[in-house]
Amino acid sequence: MSELSGEQYDLAVVGLGAFGAAVAFHATRLGLRVLGLDRHDPPHTMGSTHAETRITRLAVGEGPQYLPLVARSHEIWRDLEAETGVPLLHQCGGLIVASDDAAEAERWTDFVGATDRIAAAAGIDFRVLAPQQVSAEFPQLHLAEDEKAGNEPTAGLVMCEDAVRVQLDLARAGGATVRTNETVLALDADDAGVTITTDVGEHRANRVVATTGPWTPELAAPVDGEHLEVTRQLVVWYEVDDLDTWTTDNHPFVMWISEDIADYVALFPSPPGGTPGLKTVSEQFSTFCTPDSAERTVSDEEILDLHTRLLAHRVSGVTPRAIRAEICLYTNTPDEHFLIDEHPDSPRITTVSACSGHGFKHSTAIGEALAQQVATGTSTLNLEPFRRRG
Repeated sequence: MSELSGEQYDLAVVGLGAFGAAVAFHATRLGLRVLGLDRHDPPHTMGSTHAETRITRLAVGEGPQYLPLVARSHEIWRDLEAETGVPLLHQCGGLIVASDDAAEAERWTDFVGATDRIAAAAGIDFRVLAPQQVSAEFPQLHLAEDEKAGNEPTAGLVMCEDAVRVQLDLARAGGATVRTNETVLALDADDAGVTITTDVGEHRANRVVATTGPWTPELAAPVDGEHLEVTRQLVVWYEVDDLDTWTTDNHPFVMWISEDIADYVALFPSPPGGTPGLKTVSEQFSTFCTPDSAERTVSDEEILDLHTRLLAHRVSGVTPRAIRAEICLYTNTPDEHFLIDEHPDSPRITTVSACSGHGFKHSTAIGEALAQQVATGTSTLNLEPFRRRG
Protein backbone atom coordinates (compact mmCIF):
# COMPACT_ATOMS: atom_id res chain seq x y z
CA MET A 1 0.00 0.00 0.00
CA SER A 2 1.49 3.33 -1.04
CA GLU A 3 1.71 6.56 0.90
CA LEU A 4 -1.00 9.03 -0.07
CA SER A 5 1.32 11.98 0.43
CA GLY A 6 5.05 12.42 0.61
CA GLU A 7 4.55 14.78 3.54
CA GLN A 8 5.16 13.66 7.10
CA TYR A 9 2.74 15.53 9.30
CA ASP A 10 3.65 16.82 12.72
CA LEU A 11 0.46 15.32 14.11
CA ALA A 12 -2.24 12.97 12.91
CA VAL A 13 -5.53 12.97 14.81
CA VAL A 14 -7.58 9.79 14.41
CA GLY A 15 -11.27 10.32 15.16
CA LEU A 16 -12.72 13.82 14.83
CA GLY A 17 -15.50 13.96 17.40
CA ALA A 18 -15.44 16.03 20.57
CA PHE A 19 -11.79 15.49 21.44
CA GLY A 20 -10.36 14.95 17.99
CA ALA A 21 -11.85 18.12 16.51
CA ALA A 22 -10.48 20.06 19.47
CA VAL A 23 -6.98 18.59 19.15
CA ALA A 24 -6.90 19.32 15.41
CA PHE A 25 -8.08 22.91 15.90
CA HIS A 26 -5.67 23.78 18.71
CA ALA A 27 -2.72 22.04 17.07
CA THR A 28 -3.30 23.99 13.88
CA ARG A 29 -3.40 27.24 15.86
CA LEU A 30 -0.03 26.28 17.34
CA GLY A 31 1.44 26.02 13.86
CA LEU A 32 1.61 22.24 13.55
CA ARG A 33 1.07 20.43 10.25
CA VAL A 34 -2.05 18.45 11.09
CA LEU A 35 -3.80 15.51 9.47
CA GLY A 36 -7.28 14.65 10.71
CA LEU A 37 -8.93 11.31 9.89
CA ASP A 38 -12.43 9.98 10.56
CA ARG A 39 -14.28 6.89 9.34
CA HIS A 40 -17.45 8.97 8.95
CA ASP A 41 -18.09 12.66 8.21
CA PRO A 42 -18.25 14.53 11.52
CA PRO A 43 -20.30 15.72 13.17
CA HIS A 44 -22.22 12.48 12.68
CA THR A 45 -24.60 10.29 14.68
CA MET A 46 -22.58 7.07 14.81
CA GLY A 47 -20.52 7.69 17.96
CA SER A 48 -20.78 9.86 21.05
CA THR A 49 -20.76 13.46 19.77
CA HIS A 50 -24.24 14.29 18.55
CA ALA A 51 -27.84 14.91 19.72
CA GLU A 52 -27.48 18.73 19.72
CA THR A 53 -26.45 19.42 23.31
CA ARG A 54 -24.25 18.26 26.18
CA ILE A 55 -24.35 19.21 29.85
CA THR A 56 -21.55 21.34 31.28
CA ARG A 57 -20.93 21.98 34.99
CA LEU A 58 -18.13 23.97 36.61
CA ALA A 59 -18.68 22.17 39.90
CA VAL A 60 -18.01 18.62 38.74
CA GLY A 61 -18.99 16.12 41.41
CA GLU A 62 -16.91 13.40 39.74
CA GLY A 63 -13.79 15.06 41.20
CA PRO A 64 -11.91 18.36 41.57
CA GLN A 65 -9.41 17.29 38.87
CA TYR A 66 -12.08 18.08 36.28
CA LEU A 67 -12.91 21.64 37.30
CA PRO A 68 -9.93 23.38 35.60
CA LEU A 69 -10.80 21.58 32.37
CA VAL A 70 -14.40 22.78 32.37
CA ALA A 71 -13.40 26.32 33.32
CA ARG A 72 -10.91 26.51 30.47
CA SER A 73 -13.41 24.95 28.06
CA HIS A 74 -15.94 27.66 28.92
CA GLU A 75 -13.34 30.30 28.07
CA ILE A 76 -12.58 28.64 24.74
CA TRP A 77 -16.28 28.28 23.84
CA ARG A 78 -16.73 32.00 24.43
CA ASP A 79 -13.64 32.81 22.34
CA LEU A 80 -14.96 30.64 19.51
CA GLU A 81 -18.36 32.33 19.70
CA ALA A 82 -16.69 35.74 19.41
CA GLU A 83 -14.60 34.60 16.45
CA THR A 84 -17.29 32.79 14.48
CA GLY A 85 -20.62 34.22 15.66
CA VAL A 86 -21.90 30.68 16.33
CA PRO A 87 -23.59 30.28 19.77
CA LEU A 88 -21.99 27.36 21.58
CA LEU A 89 -22.51 27.77 25.32
CA HIS A 90 -25.90 28.38 26.95
CA GLN A 91 -25.43 28.95 30.68
CA CYS A 92 -29.01 28.17 31.58
CA GLY A 93 -28.02 26.70 34.93
CA GLY A 94 -28.27 23.14 36.14
CA LEU A 95 -30.07 21.12 38.80
CA ILE A 96 -28.75 17.88 40.26
CA VAL A 97 -31.56 16.04 42.03
CA ALA A 98 -30.73 13.11 44.31
CA SER A 99 -32.50 11.02 46.91
CA ASP A 100 -31.18 10.01 50.31
CA ASP A 101 -30.90 6.45 48.99
CA ALA A 102 -28.78 7.64 46.05
CA ALA A 103 -26.34 9.16 48.53
CA GLU A 104 -25.69 5.64 49.83
CA ALA A 105 -25.34 4.04 46.39
CA GLU A 106 -21.88 2.94 45.27
CA ARG A 107 -22.09 4.74 41.91
CA TRP A 108 -23.14 8.18 43.14
CA THR A 109 -22.21 8.30 46.84
CA ASP A 110 -23.31 11.76 48.03
CA PHE A 111 -23.15 13.41 44.60
CA VAL A 112 -24.97 16.61 45.57
CA GLY A 113 -22.80 16.92 48.67
CA ALA A 114 -19.61 16.22 46.74
CA THR A 115 -20.58 18.82 44.15
CA ASP A 116 -21.38 21.31 46.90
CA ARG A 117 -17.97 20.80 48.51
CA ILE A 118 -16.12 21.20 45.21
CA ALA A 119 -18.11 24.35 44.45
CA ALA A 120 -17.39 25.82 47.88
CA ALA A 121 -13.65 25.18 47.56
CA ALA A 122 -13.57 26.87 44.16
CA GLY A 123 -15.91 29.76 44.96
CA ILE A 124 -18.60 28.59 42.52
CA ASP A 125 -22.20 29.63 43.15
CA PHE A 126 -24.07 26.51 44.23
CA ARG A 127 -27.19 26.18 46.38
CA VAL A 128 -28.71 23.06 47.89
CA LEU A 129 -32.51 23.28 47.68
CA ALA A 130 -35.25 21.40 49.48
CA PRO A 131 -38.17 19.97 47.45
CA GLN A 132 -40.41 22.90 48.40
CA GLN A 133 -37.84 25.40 47.10
CA VAL A 134 -37.51 23.55 43.80
CA SER A 135 -41.31 23.46 43.40
CA ALA A 136 -41.50 27.20 44.03
CA GLU A 137 -38.92 27.97 41.33
CA PHE A 138 -39.78 25.19 38.87
CA PRO A 139 -43.37 24.02 39.51
CA GLN A 140 -43.22 21.51 36.66
CA LEU A 141 -40.66 19.43 38.62
CA HIS A 142 -41.92 17.08 41.34
CA LEU A 143 -39.36 16.02 43.91
CA ALA A 144 -40.06 13.38 46.53
CA GLU A 145 -39.75 14.27 50.20
CA ASP A 146 -36.42 12.45 50.52
CA GLU A 147 -34.86 14.27 47.55
CA LYS A 148 -32.83 17.45 47.37
CA ALA A 149 -31.37 19.47 44.52
CA GLY A 150 -28.11 21.23 43.92
CA ASN A 151 -28.43 24.34 41.75
CA GLU A 152 -25.47 25.79 39.81
CA PRO A 153 -26.39 28.95 37.85
CA THR A 154 -23.11 28.87 35.86
CA ALA A 155 -23.84 25.40 34.49
CA GLY A 156 -25.57 24.87 31.17
CA LEU A 157 -25.49 23.24 27.77
CA VAL A 158 -22.89 23.15 24.98
CA MET A 159 -24.02 22.81 21.36
CA CYS A 160 -21.96 19.69 20.73
CA GLU A 161 -22.36 19.24 16.98
CA ASP A 162 -21.85 22.95 16.32
CA ALA A 163 -18.72 22.89 18.49
CA VAL A 164 -17.24 20.03 16.48
CA ARG A 165 -18.17 21.67 13.20
CA VAL A 166 -16.70 25.05 14.16
CA GLN A 167 -13.41 23.57 15.34
CA LEU A 168 -13.01 21.44 12.23
CA ASP A 169 -13.82 24.39 9.97
CA LEU A 170 -11.20 26.52 11.74
CA ALA A 171 -8.66 23.70 11.57
CA ARG A 172 -9.20 23.42 7.81
CA ALA A 173 -8.97 27.20 7.43
CA GLY A 174 -5.69 27.09 9.35
CA GLY A 175 -4.18 24.57 6.95
CA ALA A 176 -5.09 21.19 8.46
CA THR A 177 -5.76 18.32 6.07
CA VAL A 178 -9.05 16.69 7.07
CA ARG A 179 -9.92 13.36 5.44
CA THR A 180 -13.37 11.96 6.19
CA ASN A 181 -15.00 8.62 5.32
CA GLU A 182 -11.58 7.02 5.65
CA THR A 183 -11.11 4.24 8.21
CA VAL A 184 -7.83 3.84 10.07
CA LEU A 185 -6.84 0.16 10.23
CA ALA A 186 -3.51 0.24 12.04
CA LEU A 187 -0.96 2.49 13.73
CA ASP A 188 2.68 1.39 13.53
CA ALA A 189 5.32 3.45 15.30
CA ASP A 190 9.04 3.41 14.57
CA ASP A 191 11.99 5.58 15.52
CA ALA A 192 11.13 8.18 12.87
CA GLY A 193 7.36 8.46 13.27
CA VAL A 194 4.09 6.60 12.89
CA THR A 195 2.62 4.94 9.81
CA ILE A 196 -1.16 5.29 9.71
CA THR A 197 -2.68 2.59 7.52
CA THR A 198 -6.22 3.27 6.30
CA ASP A 199 -8.63 1.62 3.89
CA VAL A 200 -7.35 4.05 1.26
CA GLY A 201 -3.58 4.07 1.77
CA GLU A 202 -0.87 5.13 4.20
CA HIS A 203 0.04 8.40 5.92
CA ARG A 204 3.04 9.37 8.03
CA ALA A 205 3.17 11.59 11.10
CA ASN A 206 5.64 12.35 13.86
CA ARG A 207 2.91 11.86 16.47
CA VAL A 208 -0.61 10.42 16.60
CA VAL A 209 -3.44 11.25 18.97
CA ALA A 210 -6.17 8.61 18.75
CA THR A 211 -9.55 9.94 19.88
CA THR A 212 -11.76 7.18 18.56
CA GLY A 213 -14.50 6.89 21.18
CA PRO A 214 -16.39 3.58 20.95
CA TRP A 215 -13.91 2.36 18.31
CA THR A 216 -11.02 2.72 20.78
CA PRO A 217 -10.62 -1.05 21.36
CA GLU A 218 -9.80 -1.48 17.67
CA LEU A 219 -6.62 0.64 17.86
CA ALA A 220 -5.73 0.79 21.56
CA ALA A 221 -3.23 -1.46 23.28
CA PRO A 222 -4.80 -4.65 24.68
CA VAL A 223 -4.10 -3.42 28.21
CA ASP A 224 -6.54 -0.58 27.49
CA GLY A 225 -9.02 -2.02 25.03
CA GLU A 226 -9.86 -5.16 26.99
CA HIS A 227 -11.05 -3.10 29.96
CA LEU A 228 -13.35 -0.74 28.04
CA GLU A 229 -17.10 -1.27 27.80
CA VAL A 230 -19.34 0.37 25.21
CA THR A 231 -22.97 0.93 26.17
CA ARG A 232 -26.00 2.05 24.17
CA GLN A 233 -27.94 4.98 25.68
CA LEU A 234 -31.35 6.37 24.69
CA VAL A 235 -31.92 10.00 23.69
CA VAL A 236 -35.56 11.02 23.15
CA TRP A 237 -37.10 14.46 22.53
CA TYR A 238 -40.66 14.56 23.88
CA GLU A 239 -43.41 16.93 22.88
CA VAL A 240 -44.25 19.44 25.64
CA ASP A 241 -47.41 21.41 26.41
CA ASP A 242 -45.60 24.75 26.72
CA LEU A 243 -42.27 24.99 24.90
CA ASP A 244 -41.43 28.35 26.51
CA THR A 245 -41.24 26.58 29.85
CA TRP A 246 -38.59 24.23 28.50
CA THR A 247 -36.18 26.59 26.73
CA THR A 248 -32.66 27.47 27.80
CA ASP A 249 -33.94 30.98 28.55
CA ASN A 250 -36.33 29.66 31.19
CA HIS A 251 -35.16 26.31 32.52
CA PRO A 252 -31.94 24.65 33.69
CA PHE A 253 -30.90 21.17 32.74
CA VAL A 254 -31.78 18.50 35.31
CA MET A 255 -29.81 15.40 36.31
CA TRP A 256 -32.13 13.14 38.32
CA ILE A 257 -30.15 10.61 40.35
CA SER A 258 -31.58 7.61 42.17
CA GLU A 259 -30.11 4.64 43.99
CA ASP A 260 -30.47 2.46 40.88
CA ILE A 261 -28.86 3.70 37.65
CA ALA A 262 -31.91 2.36 35.79
CA ASP A 263 -33.89 5.20 37.40
CA TYR A 264 -31.48 7.94 36.24
CA VAL A 265 -32.74 10.54 33.78
CA ALA A 266 -31.38 13.84 32.47
CA LEU A 267 -33.54 16.65 31.07
CA PHE A 268 -32.18 19.13 28.52
CA PRO A 269 -34.08 22.35 27.76
CA SER A 270 -34.44 23.35 24.13
CA PRO A 271 -31.80 25.83 22.87
CA PRO A 272 -32.51 28.56 20.30
CA GLY A 273 -33.02 26.84 16.96
CA GLY A 274 -32.98 23.41 18.55
CA THR A 275 -35.47 20.57 18.42
CA PRO A 276 -38.71 22.00 19.89
CA GLY A 277 -39.20 19.57 22.76
CA LEU A 278 -37.66 18.25 25.95
CA LYS A 279 -34.55 16.18 25.30
CA THR A 280 -34.38 13.26 27.72
CA VAL A 281 -31.48 10.87 28.30
CA SER A 282 -31.49 7.66 30.32
CA GLU A 283 -28.46 5.55 31.21
CA GLN A 284 -27.63 1.87 31.57
CA PHE A 285 -24.33 0.10 32.18
CA SER A 286 -25.32 -3.56 32.09
CA THR A 287 -25.79 -4.31 28.38
CA PHE A 288 -22.77 -3.86 26.14
CA CYS A 289 -22.32 -3.45 22.40
CA THR A 290 -19.92 -2.35 19.70
CA PRO A 291 -20.43 0.48 17.19
CA ASP A 292 -21.31 -2.15 14.60
CA SER A 293 -23.66 -4.24 16.75
CA ALA A 294 -25.55 -1.38 18.43
CA GLU A 295 -29.23 -1.19 17.51
CA ARG A 296 -29.53 2.28 15.98
CA THR A 297 -33.33 2.52 16.03
CA VAL A 298 -35.11 3.51 19.24
CA SER A 299 -38.25 1.42 19.46
CA ASP A 300 -41.75 2.65 20.35
CA GLU A 301 -41.57 0.41 23.42
CA GLU A 302 -38.37 2.11 24.60
CA ILE A 303 -39.87 5.56 24.06
CA LEU A 304 -42.99 4.69 26.05
CA ASP A 305 -41.02 2.97 28.83
CA LEU A 306 -38.71 5.93 29.29
CA HIS A 307 -41.66 8.31 29.63
CA THR A 308 -43.74 6.04 31.87
CA ARG A 309 -40.95 4.91 34.15
CA LEU A 310 -38.74 7.99 34.39
CA LEU A 311 -40.76 11.09 33.50
CA ALA A 312 -44.47 10.81 34.23
CA HIS A 313 -44.18 10.97 38.04
CA ARG A 314 -41.39 13.54 38.04
CA VAL A 315 -42.34 16.14 35.44
CA SER A 316 -45.56 17.88 34.36
CA GLY A 317 -46.37 19.07 30.85
CA VAL A 318 -44.35 16.47 28.93
CA THR A 319 -46.38 14.20 26.65
CA PRO A 320 -45.41 10.61 25.72
CA ARG A 321 -45.16 11.57 22.04
CA ALA A 322 -41.58 11.53 20.71
CA ILE A 323 -40.52 14.22 18.25
CA ARG A 324 -37.13 12.63 17.68
CA ALA A 325 -35.13 9.70 19.06
CA GLU A 326 -31.51 8.57 18.72
CA ILE A 327 -28.94 6.48 20.52
CA CYS A 328 -25.59 7.59 21.90
CA LEU A 329 -22.63 5.33 22.69
CA TYR A 330 -20.70 5.64 25.94
CA THR A 331 -17.20 4.17 26.24
CA ASN A 332 -16.57 3.42 29.90
CA THR A 333 -13.49 2.67 31.97
CA PRO A 334 -13.82 0.51 35.09
CA ASP A 335 -13.61 3.54 37.41
CA GLU A 336 -15.64 5.82 35.06
CA HIS A 337 -12.83 8.37 34.78
CA PHE A 338 -10.95 9.21 31.58
CA LEU A 339 -8.07 7.50 29.79
CA ILE A 340 -5.46 9.90 28.39
CA ASP A 341 -2.07 8.25 28.09
CA GLU A 342 0.73 7.22 25.79
CA HIS A 343 0.52 3.85 24.10
CA PRO A 344 2.60 1.39 26.18
CA ASP A 345 4.65 0.46 23.09
CA SER A 346 5.39 3.99 21.85
CA PRO A 347 5.27 7.53 23.23
CA ARG A 348 4.51 8.71 19.69
CA ILE A 349 0.90 7.46 20.03
CA THR A 350 -1.49 8.86 22.63
CA THR A 351 -4.83 7.22 23.39
CA VAL A 352 -7.56 9.66 24.38
CA SER A 353 -10.94 8.16 24.93
CA ALA A 354 -13.20 6.25 27.25
CA CYS A 355 -14.80 9.37 28.63
CA SER A 356 -17.40 7.32 30.48
CA GLY A 357 -20.34 9.46 29.44
CA HIS A 358 -19.17 12.77 30.89
CA GLY A 359 -16.45 13.95 28.54
CA PHE A 360 -17.79 16.66 26.27
CA LYS A 361 -17.72 19.48 28.82
CA HIS A 362 -13.94 19.07 29.09
CA SER A 363 -13.16 18.36 25.46
CA THR A 364 -11.80 21.57 24.00
CA ALA A 365 -9.56 22.24 27.02
CA ILE A 366 -8.17 18.71 26.82
CA GLY A 367 -7.67 19.19 23.09
CA GLU A 368 -5.70 22.36 23.76
CA ALA A 369 -3.56 20.63 26.40
CA LEU A 370 -2.78 17.71 24.11
CA ALA A 371 -1.86 20.03 21.25
CA GLN A 372 0.46 21.92 23.61
CA GLN A 373 2.12 18.68 24.66
CA VAL A 374 2.80 17.74 21.03
CA ALA A 375 4.06 21.22 20.16
CA THR A 376 6.12 22.01 23.28
CA GLY A 377 6.32 18.91 25.45
CA THR A 378 4.20 20.42 28.21
CA SER A 379 0.73 21.83 28.80
CA THR A 380 -0.90 24.50 30.91
CA LEU A 381 -3.46 22.03 32.29
CA ASN A 382 -2.63 18.89 34.26
CA LEU A 383 -3.62 15.67 32.49
CA GLU A 384 -1.73 13.38 34.88
CA PRO A 385 -4.90 12.28 36.75
CA PHE A 386 -6.11 10.57 33.57
CA ARG A 387 -3.10 8.37 32.88
CA ARG A 388 -3.40 4.62 32.91
CA ARG A 389 -4.13 3.22 36.38
CA GLY A 390 -3.17 -0.18 37.69
